[in-house]
Amino acid sequence: MVLRSAPSSRNREDLTLELAATAARLIAEDGCDYATAKRKAAQLVLGDAAGGRGRLPENELVELELRRYLRTFGGERHAALLAELRAVALALMEHLAPFNPHLVGAVLNGTATEHSVLHLHLFTDSAKDVEIFLLNDGIRFSVDEANEPAGALESIHLQVPRRLRAGLASPVDAVLSVLPTDAVRVGSRFRSSDPSLSPIEQSGRAGLAAVRRLLAASGTGG
Repeated sequence: MVLRSAPSSRNREDLTLELAATAARLIAEDGCDYATAKRKAAQLVLGDAAGGRGRLPENELVELELRRYLRTFGGERHAALLAELRAVALALMEHLAPFNPHLVGAVLNGTATEHSVLHLHLFTDSAKDVEIFLLNDGIRFSVDEANEPAGALESIHLQVPRRLRAGLASPVDAVLSVLPTDAVRVGSRFRSSDPSLSPIEQSGRAGLAAVRRLLAASGTGG
């Protein structure tokens, strides 16, 4: 296959923006993660089988374009989905309250789609206690060694039980990253300076009280 290079007249900034917008569409429509979406965007825009090595947009720009895409094409439907996912997050967090749960990721920052996984950070010094809690509650799960966030003890993958889905019929998958208790003192690397977000959404990590306030502000809190 002959690879196409970007036209010489194309401004590098415009090209980067096109790559970010294409990646955002792939995330929203196909459920790609950021890395996969950026590689596929390079293949679609540049015809680059190498995945656009060295030319891929930063995640922050892709996230900005994803917000733009969701506002343009999601509208009220996306707002309703986001509220439903946040309600599920709150129900699961209340259930896991002994482990100081905090919401992170797309459900918190407002970029969640129907493909999104719910991400919680649990702050406790014993991952085994979390496993025992889930086993005693009859919740099926699998455990992986945690690659991220840094310092995590393990990652627990599960499907949120129907009784905790806050009325949402569709299945919701969740990842629980178990971190040491003291790690809650370290600021979240998911912080955002996007002025369109509320302070809670900008924070990058929200505990129970903050998620309740977030839902109350959208008129869906209980």
